[in-house]
Amino acid sequence: MRSPGDAGLGPRAVGEHLLRLVVIAVLAWYLAHVLSARRHGVEERASSATLRAALVRWSTVASPARVHVALAHPPAGEERDWLAALRGAATTVAWSGPSLLPTAIAEEPRADPARDADVSVAAPERAMVVLADTLGPIDSARATAAGVRAYLPKPRSTVDAVVGAVVARAARRDSLDLKRLLVIGGASWETKFTIAALEERGWTVDAHIAVSPKSDVRQGTIADIDTSRYSAVLAIDSTAAPYGDRIARFVRMGGGAVLWPAATTARALAAIAPGGVGAVIEDEGAAPSDSAPRQALELVPITSLAPDAVVLERRGDAVSLAARRVGLGRVIETGYATSWRWRMAGGDDAPDRHRDWLAGLVAGVAYAGRSAVAAPPTDVAPLATLIDRLGPAAARWEGAERDPASVARWVCAVLCVALLVEWASRRTRGVK
Repeated sequence: MRSPGDAGLGPRAVGEHLLRLVVIAVLAWYLAHVLSARRHGVEERASSATLRAALVRWSTVASPARVHVALAHPPAGEERDWLAALRGAATTVAWSGPSLLPTAIAEEPRADPARDADVSVAAPERAMVVLADTLGPIDSARATAAGVRAYLPKPRSTVDAVVGAVVARAARRDSLDLKRLLVIGGASWETKFTIAALEERGWTVDAHIAVSPKSDVRQGTIADIDTSRYSAVLAIDSTAAPYGDRIARFVRMGGGAVLWPAATTARALAAIAPGGVGAVIEDEGAAPSDSAPRQALELVPITSLAPDAVVLERRGDAVSLAARRVGLGRVIETGYATSWRWRMAGGDDAPDRHRDWLAGLVAGVAYAGRSAVAAPPTDVAPLATLIDRLGPAAARWEGAERDPASVARWVCAVLCVALLVEWASRRTRGVK
């Protein structure tokens, strides 16, 4: 009778031979890996979750020639600077983050006594942008080709733009020194409610109101029209004609002007206006709606636009708001000659919305001195800053290998399991 040891090669014996081949193959691969690592250099890797621990190791225990970080989100400022310091210490640093979207945010204080701000966000077209502050989300919108622009009333210390895993953070760094406003117009509802709305907003207003050809009313002490006293001039009608040359000079010095249709008939003001005036589109007496209040107002379309004029608003095919830079200053021309109807005949919140609209026109042109203020830490363009500090993203280096020590445990585990199974199989069938 033949003993088990004399049996031919059965399935178990074939399996044992295969296990020996696995052991030999793993040892050969690990030897080749070690030799390749010595020849091409070792690449150590980390992810966003393990980056901080890896940075500590790379700066103390290990001194890798190359590191690669797979980022799920941009690293914090401290971690980014740490990676840059490693790069400066002769460690080649690379990173990848295919899901990271280029995002940037800017916060600009408005020339407005309410101390509000305009926020602009650059992001890929159609990307969802979520604005948030220290209290939580504020609003969201999909980016257009021009990004996202938002008006924030009384923003907190920082404002975030969240686009996927990227969070860009901005803070106000300037305080504006606002001057007075000068309103020039006849004794009309438009003049009256323009002054009222701006004073309610917090502006200090000087005014010249023509009551008749031989009498007028002056509010405040109207001084020289220059940027040492005024932030902007609002010219409502032909009453501003005698001031035309002074207003034009004020704008070229850096001041701002808002022109109503009738004011642009003055020669000097027509020269700085974004455009001319067209035929009046009369209102039909309907009350301004909450959703589109200016649709119900009388409109004098802005025509014959200057080559450098920018259209700010249209009503159908007619241009209703346009802007232009003249010298160092800016001019906005409005085609709405009876905006007072919005305030008087609109809904319950019409006075507030009319006031906000006028304040926005003034903020678009007003001159204001700036002074720096202390701001918390920000990161206005995380991806751009990362590229600036570490270079563009890269998958990995050609020929670079992981540290043999980092895979040794797996090699040891495979060898132990294979040898143990092979030994157990031989013992159970009586083969030494």
